[in-house]
Amino acid sequence: MSQPNVLVRFPVSRYLACWLLLCAMTGCGHTEPFTPRFDTDQPFDVSPPVRLTLNQGPDRRAAWLSDGSGLLYSTQQLDTRDNDVCLAVLPATGGRQRARTCNLSFNGDDLTEALESAAAQADGRLAYIAAISIIDALGPADEHLVLASLADPVTRAPVLSIPYTIPGRRPHRGISQLQWLSPDRLLYLGETVIVSTPCQFCQKDTLRSGLDAVLLNVDGTTAAPQAIPGTDNASGVSPGSNPDEIYYTLNGDARVYRQRLSTAEIVVAHDFGSAGIARDVHVAGNRLTAVVGGRVHFANDPVLGPTQWDSGGIVHVVELSGGSDTPLSGPTQLELYRRPRLSPGGTEVVAERYSLDVIEVRADDILIRVDTVVSRAGDLYLFGQP
Repeated sequence: MSQPNVLVRFPVSRYLACWLLLCAMTGCGHTEPFTPRFDTDQPFDVSPPVRLTLNQGPDRRAAWLSDGSGLLYSTQQLDTRDNDVCLAVLPATGGRQRARTCNLSFNGDDLTEALESAAAQADGRLAYIAAISIIDALGPADEHLVLASLADPVTRAPVLSIPYTIPGRRPHRGISQLQWLSPDRLLYLGETVIVSTPCQFCQKDTLRSGLDAVLLNVDGTTAAPQAIPGTDNASGVSPGSNPDEIYYTLNGDARVYRQRLSTAEIVVAHDFGSAGIARDVHVAGNRLTAVVGGRVHFANDPVLGPTQWDSGGIVHVVELSGGSDTPLSGPTQLELYRRPRLSPGGTEVVAERYSLDVIEVRADDILIRVDTVVSRAGDLYLFGQP
């Protein structure tokens, strides 16, 4: 299984790809399910946006607890050989992890295990993606969408095996943006996932591109995932103000759409226009956030089909009642953002931040070219009320 799941970069030179081998990759430490930690509410850096995590490995896919008291997120720590991706709980204001769990099996030290895209219900139920593979494998040997509890994520019940196919749709090889639409219904983004190695000694690259917004009933009955009509090539999806309403974005599109599920009525909720392609949408209350513009490219690839390459962009917050649009991260050459999530009250946004590194490629002290590469390891940052 390729860990971490890498933000896809625009093509760089073969020299640079092999240079990336110098970046060490190991795994996260092993703890019992949600082991308590020393507690503090002090973030690592209080200057806005507030830096919530400080980790050599990637911290990603944050989701707020239903009461806004903390954040669930996936974290990889570089201190073991198995490349595990752990599920952690962080205070809403930042600081030390309140809890963390890594192992899904008794022989976890000999496997790569990952807990991703967690979503918690107010009643304590937890949904997430659980994947297990041989260490350094290109893909997981076993991957499921599972149900567990916030108190004990390891005791889990598989709900859906990944990959899977919905009739008439391209195969879904990955799931992200997992959220609860109602107490017994999940909403998520079905994706294509392609793992490749740019050169013989290079690290793996992972391309994830959205395919469909999907509904899945988890009420105890046997139910198959349902692709939502009109969401072909979706790049983001979010619940709306009630279980009959969703918001979504499409690959290559600057607009955010709102759909009423019972009638299939679709309207444009917001158009970012010349600001660029919108994706990673999330809605809370009267506010909408999305990543817009930046390093993103959409094309109908002759081999892959319609595909979006995305390294991140600018976080925007929109007031749905009036349409006002506030960029939270301005145009910059230093960092890019992915997967913003509004707090339950809509007053704060947490997002993954990835730095841009400028690399000089030289031979015999002669400058051949200058390349720009997006960091493989992001951290979580918190934006206050715009």
